[in-house]
Amino acid sequence: MSELSNRQMIVRTVFQIVTVKVLLKICFATDVIPANFVFGDSLVDAGNNNYIASLSKANFVPNGIDFGGPTGRFTNGRTIVDIIGQELGLPGFTPPYLAPTARGPVVLQGINYASGGGGILNHTGNIFGGRINFDAQLDNFENTRQDIISTIGVSATLELLQSSLFSVTMGSNDFINNYFTPIVSAEEQKLVPPQVFVASMIARFKLQLTRLYTSGARKIIVVNVGPIGCIPYERDLNPTAGTSCASRPNQLAQLFNTELRSLTKELATSFKGSIFVYADVYRIVDDMIQNYRAYGFDSGSFACCYMAGSFGGLIPCGPSSKVCPDRSKYVFWDPFHPSDAANVIIAKRLLDGDSNDVFPINIRQLANV
Repeated sequence: MSELSNRQMIVRTVFQIVTVKVLLKICFATDVIPANFVFGDSLVDAGNNNYIASLSKANFVPNGIDFGGPTGRFTNGRTIVDIIGQELGLPGFTPPYLAPTARGPVVLQGINYASGGGGILNHTGNIFGGRINFDAQLDNFENTRQDIISTIGVSATLELLQSSLFSVTMGSNDFINNYFTPIVSAEEQKLVPPQVFVASMIARFKLQLTRLYTSGARKIIVVNVGPIGCIPYERDLNPTAGTSCASRPNQLAQLFNTELRSLTKELATSFKGSIFVYADVYRIVDDMIQNYRAYGFDSGSFACCYMAGSFGGLIPCGPSSKVCPDRSKYVFWDPFHPSDAANVIIAKRLLDGDSNDVFPINIRQLANV
């Protein structure tokens, strides 16, 4: 090979290295983490369901009333991951995967794959028609991963992913819109014991979280299922509970959470270089509901956006709904989802809480590892 060819090869290699370093400097511009990749359901959906044929949508008023307008978020303001991203200094909000703007350099700072109605099990949420379950969200992440590789190369991509945050907020719909779906699931509840159903969820979840790790994720936050028996929807479906939460949904959520905590420990031990963080949202939200006045709320059980039901939980929030004048005084925005005010409390306890809230380290500590 001639000296000129050698020089050309060296120049080309140096150019590629400089390009990668410049791109990495851009995507690592934040003080703590380069990117935030979000997986989950309507608790963290930022608008993916706007782009699919689904009955599970929130891109209409009064949703987003404190966000400047509806965006597809199932709350009056920000989701938990929106707030965490702001606290960690990420620029803007992590965009939904299906949005036309989620292309090009923006993917280097993370993407939100969450979908209202989505679950761990692929038949979860079928009553809504379209929804993106966790397996499909992982497929979408693989597409993003390839886009990043095409932009900055394999080595830089692996470095980016290993330093990024990954969060998974899944499981609620597998109970609310699968095992406990009124009428539709009556036969399944008779044939499939709760322990068997939970075991099927955990087995599937293990495969999915393994796939996430194999794809390059190392800092993985796994959010447990909240006290679903306390949401206005379940309270109204179970009137015999009176002013208390519906016990059976909460019992199954706790059964799942016990198994999930063990799973996160197992995966952290098995997968070299990984940190699996178990986020105990059940504990945090239950504390808020039981002690709502201590947190500055006027209600820990009634939906702020409501139409019918003793707790405002029988009909989803929509343009014809009534809306409470002060959203900051309600734990629940609608029959299913927390308000922005509640999300702030949840996010801050996950960010800076002790090992009772988030284990083995909190999210701010994880970001700095």
